[in-house]
Amino acid sequence: MAILQEKAETLPGEGEVYAASPTDFKAFWPEIKSSYAFRNRRDFLAFMRENHGRIYCLYRKEVELPPFVLVGDWRNHSDIRALLQVKAEPWEREALIRGASEACLAEGTRCLITRPLPDREAEEYASWGFRPFCTVVLLEKTLRRESFPREPDGASIGHFRGRDLEEVLETDAAAFEDFWRLDRRTLSRIAESCLQNVFLVAKQGNRICGYVIGGANGRLGYLQRLGVHPRFQGQGLGECLARRLLRALQLMGATLVSVNTQEDNLPALSLYRKLGFRETGEKRFILQFPARESPGSRR
Repeated sequence: MAILQEKAETLPGEGEVYAASPTDFKAFWPEIKSSYAFRNRRDFLAFMRENHGRIYCLYRKEVELPPFVLVGDWRNHSDIRALLQVKAEPWEREALIRGASEACLAEGTRCLITRPLPDREAEEYASWGFRPFCTVVLLEKTLRRESFPREPDGASIGHFRGRDLEEVLETDAAAFEDFWRLDRRTLSRIAESCLQNVFLVAKQGNRICGYVIGGANGRLGYLQRLGVHPRFQGQGLGECLARRLLRALQLMGATLVSVNTQEDNLPALSLYRKLGFRETGEKRFILQFPARESPGSRR
C-alpha cells in the first residue's frame, strides 16, 4: 500500500507538496541510505529528531513512495536548513524543491542551502530562485614517495582518541567562522566516511591545537578537514598535519588524493598548492534560497 493512502481525507491534491508524517520516515530509509549521509537507520532517525528533519513529498496517487526531498538543520544552525537529498524525476524537481523551500521558510527558516552542485544543476536551481552562496574549488595530488615530516618544535602529533572530542570541537570553533564550524554529529560522520580513515591531532603540551581528518577508498584518498587554532597558526603545524595525513593515505594504498575549499579561501589554497595539489578545473556551487546576504563565508 502506498504511503499515506490510508489517510486519504487529509491528503493534498495531485502534484501538491506536503510534509510526510514522522511515523512514515522509516519507509523512506531504503532510498535515503544510498546518500551515505547516515551510518544506519538509527542515525537517520536521530538526525530527524534532533535536527528538525523534514521530508517533503510531491503527492502522486497510487505510488509506493512519492517523490521527496530531505531537509534538516545545517550543522548546529536551527535557522538554516540544508537540502540533503532529492529523489524525483526531472520534470518533478522544480515543483517539489520550490514547494519544500517555501514550506521551510513558512516554518521560520532563514534560508536553505544546497549541497555542492555541478554547473548544470546549479543553473537549474538558479532558475527556481536560488542564488549563489559560495564556489568550491576541487584540487588533486598524485602521491609519490611522501616523506614523513618532522614535528614542529614543541608539538606532538598522534591519533585521535575519544577523550579528545571536546577539545577538537573547541579548536574547530576557533579556527573556522561560525557558519562552517562542525557540530558533534558532522565531525563524527566525516571521521567515519571512508573505508579506511585517519584522524590525527596535534598537541602543545596537553592541549590540542590542531587536527586533520582524511580517508581512503581504495586508490582514492581524501583530505577532508584541517584545522589549526589561531594561536598556533603560522608555525607550520597545518602543513605538518597535512603531510602526516598524506603519508598515512599512501600507506593505505591511495595514489590520488583530493581536497576542496572555497574559491576565496586564499590561505587554504596557498597551503594546498605548497603541498603539491593542483586545481582540476572543476568547481561546485552551493546556492541558497531565498536570495539574501550570505549566512557565512570562509571555510
